[in-house]
Formats: sequence, structure tokens, C-alpha cells
Amino acid sequence: LVTLRVRGAVERVHTYRVTEEEYCEAGSPEEGDEVADEALAALTEREDIRLAYERALKILAAGDNTAAALARKLRERGFSPTVSQAAVERALSNGYIKEEEMLLRQLSLYAKRMWGPRKFFPVLLQKGFSKDTVEMALRRAAEEGIYDKEGVKQALIDEYRPATAAEAKALLYKFGFC
Repeated sequence: LVTLRVRGAVERVHTYRVTEEEYCEAGSPEEGDEVADEALAALTEREDIRLAYERALKILAAGDNTAAALARKLRERGFSPTVSQAAVERALSNGYIKEEEMLLRQLSLYAKRMWGPRKFFPVLLQKGFSKDTVEMALRRAAEEGIYDKEGVKQALIDEYRPATAAEAKALLYKFGFC
């Protein structure tokens, strides 16, 4: 066990369990020694990843998150970008983040709202989904009948019954089809 006092904007004390190899790589610091950033990272990274992963699981237990959103939330909670990304990759590999399933649920909701791609695409990108992931989910949603763009468009026209072609065009524009 190594207890470190980390000086920064807020001084903190934390005890880390490290291997003998990690301790030697960090220069075998003695009590009161100042440890350089690189050596500190060697001592703390594995434990910080474990702590970040635990925090990630708590965040995911509260609700679905994209990998990008989860990494952002971990960084907001004080974890470094490297540690945050490692925790997210572990959550992904363990199957706790299922972006395509999240997207299919969202697309089902957008079909009910009669939203077109131009309306929901920016929303999904803002939530942290990549363009490629959204396009792949759209193809799968079309194949599975979850979101059929032409069907949604027709349902919109049937629901609002525009009197003229100009009204129809304005309606389709408003709902993100043009």
C-alpha cells in the first residue's frame, strides 16, 4: 500500500494498492518525496481506472449513456481523459453500453413523434452518437420496421391533411423531412 498526498487545486490524500514493479518504476519514493507526474501516473493509473469504472457503473445504473457521454461525465468528476477512456472501454467490452439498442429505442420514439432525419439527427449527435452509428441504426430500424422514413412521412400527411402542396412542403420541413 502506498499513501500519496496529491497537491493540486484541492489537496487530497489517497491510498493506492500498487505492485512492487509499479513502485520501483515510480522510483521507490520514500515518505515526504515529491513524485513527478509520470511517476505519479505509474503509481495511480490502475487504481484510478478501477475507481472510474466503479463510477461509470453507477452512472450507467442511473440511465443509458453513450460512450462519449459517459467519458465526458467521468472527466467532469475529476478523472483524467486517459483514465476515463479506459473505464469506458471496459464498460463497452463488458456489454454495459449498447448504443445501437439505445438508438433503436430512440428511433421508435421518433417514429411515433413523426420526426424526420433532419430533426432527430442533430439531437442524436448531441447525445454523443457518431454519424456512422446513427446511419447503421437507421438501416437496421428500416429493416426491422422500427423506423420507415416514407411510412412516417405518409403518417404525418395523413394526420395533418395539408390542403395544398405548399402546406404539405411546410409540414414536412417542420418535422424534419426536407
